[in-house]
Amino acid sequence: MRMFLPFLFFLLFSIPVSSVFAGIVEYDLDINFKTVNINGKNSKAMAINNLIPGPTLSFREGDTARIRIKNSMDVETSIHWHGLLLPYRQDGVPYVTNPPIEPGKANVFEFLIKQSGTYWFHSHTGLQEQRGVYGSIVITPKEGERVFSDQDKVIVLSDWTNENPDEVLRTLKSGNDFYSIKKGTMQNLLGAVERKAILDMTKRSSISMPPMDISDVAYDAFLANGKKEMEIPAKPGEKVRLRFINSATASYFYLQFAGGPVEIVSTDGKDVKPLKIDRFLMAIAETYDLIVTVPEKGSYEFRATAQDGSGHTSIFIGSGKRILAPNIPKPNLYKMKMSMKKGMDKKTGMGSMSAINQRPLVPYKKLRSIGKSSLPRTNLKREIVLTLTGDMERYVWSMNGETLSAENMIRIRHGENVRFILINKTMMHHPMHLHGHFFRVINGQGDYSPLKHTVDVPPLATQAIEFEANEYNDWFFHCHILYHAKSGMARVVSYEDKELDLDLKKIRHNLYKDSWYGNSIGTSQSHMADGTVVISNTKNIFSAAWQVGWQRVEKTDFDVELTYDRYFNRFLNLYAGVNLVNEYERGIFGIRYLLPFNIESTFRLDSAGELRIELGQKLQLTDRIMVFGNAEHDTETREEWLLGGKYILSKNISMIGQYNSDFGAGAGLEFRY
Repeated sequence: MRMFLPFLFFLLFSIPVSSVFAGIVEYDLDINFKTVNINGKNSKAMAINNLIPGPTLSFREGDTARIRIKNSMDVETSIHWHGLLLPYRQDGVPYVTNPPIEPGKANVFEFLIKQSGTYWFHSHTGLQEQRGVYGSIVITPKEGERVFSDQDKVIVLSDWTNENPDEVLRTLKSGNDFYSIKKGTMQNLLGAVERKAILDMTKRSSISMPPMDISDVAYDAFLANGKKEMEIPAKPGEKVRLRFINSATASYFYLQFAGGPVEIVSTDGKDVKPLKIDRFLMAIAETYDLIVTVPEKGSYEFRATAQDGSGHTSIFIGSGKRILAPNIPKPNLYKMKMSMKKGMDKKTGMGSMSAINQRPLVPYKKLRSIGKSSLPRTNLKREIVLTLTGDMERYVWSMNGETLSAENMIRIRHGENVRFILINKTMMHHPMHLHGHFFRVINGQGDYSPLKHTVDVPPLATQAIEFEANEYNDWFFHCHILYHAKSGMARVVSYEDKELDLDLKKIRHNLYKDSWYGNSIGTSQSHMADGTVVISNTKNIFSAAWQVGWQRVEKTDFDVELTYDRYFNRFLNLYAGVNLVNEYERGIFGIRYLLPFNIESTFRLDSAGELRIELGQKLQLTDRIMVFGNAEHDTETREEWLLGGKYILSKNISMIGQYNSDFGAGAGLEFRY
């Protein structure tokens, strides 16, 4: 017994203190509907424990998390633990790693906390994240924080729309530009003249590129911890750690403190060499831990400004007279492509803040890991090129020209070093997130490249990331602009070494539902009426187009086309259908092709052997005024043409006037739904 007591004493005190205090940390989360009034209008939202954002889940590295999720709604839901390293069956992505949580049901997640830092959680079902299903996670390191602070605050950034998110997506799918008009970001001829950017606009149009669009949606509010404005009481000289989480659905933010530079000490939960910086861009789904020192005399604004300049949210730190952060210049969308080119570093392919320091890009180039992040040199290497592609008009987003499906997975093997070359061919930023892994952002820092789980890929730029394939099974990789992921910009990264679990095999076909969307546009004018009704998914388009005229003709003239289009890309469609006019009914077959300068062309042959060629163009003169023209040559009926213009009154109604070569001049209203 005397020999046993010293051994027991040695055993107890040789166990790390953190292990002694580690334990099971439990949370109960209840997801339910809630009515909120963010901006003067009641809206139906979703909340976690009646909170938006949901509660902060706090752990210590080495704990075991046990989290019960109850779905009190009448629709299915899910929760994904963004950035956490855990067993794949705990990742929470419906049809990839888990079944969805059915209405009235509950699910228990349990996993070891193997890391520290700032993370978050959110729904991966439909558009629920936009409605409020998200919250924060803070994990304290075993040894305590590396950088001292007097206070530690979580700041969850988000964007809010009073519209139903499903209607937002339908609007985007319909090609309606009203969100850009509402934000004042609609590119137009007058704007190009005012900004001396006619040449830039012409060059872009000459290669049929769509206008730059920093953000898809016009938001009603931008929020910090669910508020437009919040305060953090603090004394002069105090150091405050701000754990910023960008849980926005479609908004990047510029971060800037009125009290001077901030110090980045961590990003995506991983510590970096402290970096002092005045202003930087934060991508969606990223986290940054910042240290600010409270200045003397005053309450200083920490402002998060939406990248498109449409609004901001404020955090006031300190007490006394308010000191505001400087305004950030509005984006010059006409010259954005040129600015991006000037800002690219040839070695890393990343944005340079020096070239566009008033509107800097993400700070990756200057981020440096605390320790070496290099991958094992003996591993086999695999390189995968992923081109980020999209069609703004039809709102189809993809990788390598293909949307998400259960078949087009990214195949890798355990033990490889995998490098993704991300080539952005679109005019929008894409925040790309890989589940279950951290990757190195190749940024010119060599062995000390920063580790992240989410990376921004700017418009028309290339970004390389690499990681050790040290997991098994399937993991999601997707753009974290929610509407882009919902429209197809996602993939499953699948390890070849292990077969899919049987229960997931049975439901995997539900991974991506290629939903059908409908929209219509029609006019009622004094001399004629025309319009189109479209029902479409990613590759298939059914449409009915009509034109009815009664002026300058002996009897009412009608022309109806019922067609099916097979969509290949934003440049090419093949179609077939029937054409019904006063005199005949004929089958038709044709090609729709987008020419330089965004001229829409149609080449059509009918069952009588008659050929029709049609060209159409539209030009935005101001935010709300558009002119358009259309000309066609038919081997039977010869030429027909029209010129017109419209003034956009609202999302759904415009005033329109046009001259048609057959029916003369007239005016009326255009309706769009």
